Amino acid sequence: MTSSQAWKVPVRHVVTLCIGIILWSGSVDADGASWNYNISGYGSPAYWYMNYSNCGGVMQSPIDINTTIVLYDPWLPVFNITEYSKTDNVTMTLTNKGGHTAEVEFSGTPIYLREGGLPDVYKLVQFHFHWGAQDQRGSEHSIDGYHAPMELHLVHQQAHLENDAKFKEHPFAIAVFGFMFKISTEDNPNFEKLLQYFPKISTAGKTMNGTEIETFKVRDLLPSDEKLYFYRYSGSLTTPECYETVIWSLATQYITISERQINVFRSLYNENHDPLVDDFRPIQALNQRSILTNDIKFMVTAASFNSGQQWTFHKMTHFISFILVFYLFMLY
Repeated sequence: MTSSQAWKVPVRHVVTLCIGIILWSGSVDADGASWNYNISGYGSPAYWYMNYSNCGGVMQSPIDINTTIVLYDPWLPVFNITEYSKTDNVTMTLTNKGGHTAEVEFSGTPIYLREGGLPDVYKLVQFHFHWGAQDQRGSEHSIDGYHAPMELHLVHQQAHLENDAKFKEHPFAIAVFGFMFKISTEDNPNFEKLLQYFPKISTAGKTMNGTEIETFKVRDLLPSDEKLYFYRYSGSLTTPECYETVIWSLATQYITISERQINVFRSLYNENHDPLVDDFRPIQALNQRSILTNDIKFMVTAASFNSGQQWTFHKMTHFISFILVFYLFMLY
């Protein structure tokens, strides 16, 4: 056997291996491991735990909000979102984030979220969206099994962890205020100040550092209600690393958006120039967690439930008394 013949098989294997590495690296995320929102296959949500062990935890997000088991908490205050109206010296940068979402990052003067039962003051870091190719899906969370066409996440970090590179690993490090959307026949004029810049982020990777946009009040994107009620539970980030350090607050009020406007989100593309749609993680098990709410409409439900319990207990007490009396009567 000649030396050239001896090298035929190894070279072929090396070439194959190199091609495989090149193809695989095209879907590798910035932190060195692959993940996507595909329905199946390596890198899809079902396999995230293989590269990110936290994604296989017992306090994962998103979840289904089963309103029949939601507990009304009269001592859970609403948020103080006064600073959501702050614009002076606030810089907003819009990015097609890795072909996974449309994200607005904040810099300059900090914006803080206060109260709401949080253990600290939380700084607004960014907000992003999750949406579907169709109106029947898109939100990450669901309410009694119902998915909204889109969901907004306002992501905050504990203010005192601002300079900690590993802040996401700290207990209660992150607070996310989420909002579901519903389709309206009319445009939501407050979203035009954001959507007008989407042509500049049409394809992921096209503008590596995003595009700076004119600062507007974050408050304008949210429902106009004076008080914003929410569901509260402990969970995780919905993307890798899936750290279970998130205090989730999902608003009970919805944001409206028109079909035309949500189609602007659907017009974005990932790095492979595939439509950026269906960027949501499947529902995760609730396990032993509780879901609280400060929405006063649940106060009526709770009151009815409690009165029902008292009535049942009253009946049970009489029934037990009757059995005891009957038993004693039989003895004598």
